Amino acid sequence: MKKLFLVALLCLSFGVNAQYYSVTYINVSQDDVAEVGRLETQYWSKVAKANIQAGKQLGWGLFAHVGGNSDNWTHAFINVYETIDQMMDQSIWDPETLIGVSAEDINTAKYYNSTNIHHYKIQGQVPGTDGVAAIWNYGRPENLQGFVQDNVTLWGPFFEKNDTGRTNWGIATKITGVNQTNATVMTWDGYESVADAVKVLAGEGDNSGPSKSKAGDYMPDGFLYRAVIRQLMWIDSNQ
Repeated sequence: MKKLFLVALLCLSFGVNAQYYSVTYINVSQDDVAEVGRLETQYWSKVAKANIQAGKQLGWGLFAHVGGNSDNWTHAFINVYETIDQMMDQSIWDPETLIGVSAEDINTAKYYNSTNIHHYKIQGQVPGTDGVAAIWNYGRPENLQGFVQDNVTLWGPFFEKNDTGRTNWGIATKITGVNQTNATVMTWDGYESVADAVKVLAGEGDNSGPSKSKAGDYMPDGFLYRAVIRQLMWIDSNQ
């Protein structure tokens, strides 16, 4: 696997101090995508940058969902934190204090057809180089503890030692938003391009793995959902 210095997030990797992250899924009509993108990249990214500089979070990113349909989420925000207390502190999102702009003037929620937020705890990762795409894998293992342990002790080291085309990899367990049918775990595979990610889903990429893995026993039906995402903007302490 290609290596560089430790950077942050799902298209990149979370960074050495990252322990938790939130994913805010939003659905935006095509006519409103440009305006939401403008407000987020010109204003809310600066709020996130101020929070990062103040040590209140580690990273912020905006991502587009490749494919899917209009009833699904079209974009997602990632916010990365070192602690749960940081992750749950909504007072940090104060643009008027941080950048001198009223929250009402840069409100993007009015453009959302729907929104949902989930919180995760990072269990393991292999940081690597920055790519512009990733596959987000959502699963519900019959044995969650066994699946996580298998990934941390076998899959992570395998990806670290072997060049499978991934730029980075990680696994996290869901903290909030869990019910009796949806995903309880999320893994991610970073790639240099959207085409590289799509090729993997098409069976044309490197899907090799550790021979001793029992992940298939722990989750016999496979992932519930796999999404290809494209990075639109990423902010961390290096940017």
